[in-house]
Amino acid sequence: MQTETMKRYTPVLYLLFGILVMSVSCKKEAVSPITEYLQNTKIKADTSAITTTVKDTTTVDFGDIVVRYEQSSTCYPGREIFSFKATGTTLPPGVFYYWAFGDGNTATGASVSYSYQAASSFVVNLMVVADVNTVLTKLSFPIKAKGQQTRPVAGFTVKSDFPDNINYLTFNTSSSVNHGDISYYKWEWGDGSSALTSVGLIRHEFPRNVADITYPVKLTITTNTGCAADTTIAVTIPAAYPIKGGFRADALNACTNESIVFTAEAENVPGGSVYEWDFSDGKGVVTGNPVTYKYKYPNDYDVIMSVRLNGRLIYRTNKMVNAKGENPKPTAAFEQTMVWQNSTTAHWLFNSRSTIPTGSIDSYQWSFGNGNTSNDYYSSVETNYQKESTAKSYKVQLVVTGNGCADTTSKVITIPAQ
Repeated sequence: MQTETMKRYTPVLYLLFGILVMSVSCKKEAVSPITEYLQNTKIKADTSAITTTVKDTTTVDFGDIVVRYEQSSTCYPGREIFSFKATGTTLPPGVFYYWAFGDGNTATGASVSYSYQAASSFVVNLMVVADVNTVLTKLSFPIKAKGQQTRPVAGFTVKSDFPDNINYLTFNTSSSVNHGDISYYKWEWGDGSSALTSVGLIRHEFPRNVADITYPVKLTITTNTGCAADTTIAVTIPAAYPIKGGFRADALNACTNESIVFTAEAENVPGGSVYEWDFSDGKGVVTGNPVTYKYKYPNDYDVIMSVRLNGRLIYRTNKMVNAKGENPKPTAAFEQTMVWQNSTTAHWLFNSRSTIPTGSIDSYQWSFGNGNTSNDYYSSVETNYQKESTAKSYKVQLVVTGNGCADTTSKVITIPAQ
């Protein structure tokens, strides 16, 4: 509420501020304290003020007048408030103080408070007025408003980007602030070390231990207005187990109904660990140790053994394993024909009719019973038999191989006498 003096002078004060006021002489019967002050004081509006700051109080000293102001915190839930107080020990009584805050708003009185709505730099103007026609002094000084209810929110994510070093983690901030900027990030890792950075992405390597350890990682953010916020996330670093070794693969009934038994041979595996097997045939993961597995097709497979403890991978190894598949064995068969003969010789042709369900036949081994053999990779072969005085029988045998498996068949043929 305005005082009577304020009501009387307010219309004229708007006219006085911003223009150069010319002094107007007024003759009076007696010399007033204000007139005496004017007669003995030379007013200089352009004299630079001296500004000093001690703790939370800033002083602007302009000769006959001193302005002191304090700036409250902008941090939520508080509000930034400037408290101004002007004093002048040599000023006559009855003077009037007029404030303009640089954003279009004004106030009157020796002590005033004001809050800026936006963060910015402003110039505060103060006029000390004696009466409707006389400006005793005026000064200007800059201030910087930080904004209203600055509210930072701290947050971050954790990621393991280095599979070969599970102790080395990447931390990335998700922090924000409604006004201003984040000036720096303080990380407290929980392992006795800390870091202070101006960027929100950082990596940290935690100590290696023989048991799992959970660290309380704390992030504190501080804004350019001095406001702070923090958050803490529990980060578990797995133990560094000195595991080494691989696994054994033993094939059973390889050429009839093959199954392969996989047995882990890794050392220093902690109790309670779970073994996972990826047999690289697209059928997913099998758990256990040992495990028995059957492949459908013959091939070389890259088998991967993983060891997990409490759901976390602690070791992995792999090697190539050859599998024969479901039906690896060939079936040997052939047919025979006597192509020609004369009085001393009979010439025979043998054609393989062997089959294999998967893969291909790798070799043909013929034994004709007459001392002649053939290991050439031909499914069709010929040989001669010498006739004797009486008819004679010979056992012809074929051995075929495929997928590392073999099958044998034979027939008896008779060579007529001469």
